[in-house]
Amino acid sequence: MNQPEFYTPPLGPPSPNPKLHTLFQTLGEAKIRELVASFYSKIPSSEIAWMFPENLEESISKSADFLVQALGGPAYYVQKYGPPRMRARHLPFPIDEKARRVWLSCYRKSIKEWEAGEEEKEILWKFLEDFSAWMVNKASSID
Repeated sequence: MNQPEFYTPPLGPPSPNPKLHTLFQTLGEAKIRELVASFYSKIPSSEIAWMFPENLEESISKSADFLVQALGGPAYYVQKYGPPRMRARHLPFPIDEKARRVWLSCYRKSIKEWEAGEEEKEILWKFLEDFSAWMVNKASSID
């Protein structure tokens, strides 16, 4: 039986950013969860909606738990679901560069609407760009 071939991004996983882990303290949990909810409100009308369940409540909760933890908050995600291993968890979904860009555009819109400082927005945006690049698992013709 042939094993499926998965694309591995050439740059590898995102590099650590010490500033990322200070965002929880600056922003607080409610503001992070607000951003994630805003992001998911944009998914149903996006080109990648088919990758998500119709009811997004669990996705919102899981993603917010992950982001809270990634930004230096409590380890909710690990406590509930175990090690993040996000690349492995996303392998069932064919994520190419186009899908990544759509995902990022939903976050970009949410970040623009979000009431947070510009420095915090920039730190988070850099994380989302790097993180999403690592989630790409299918080669595409888009550069």
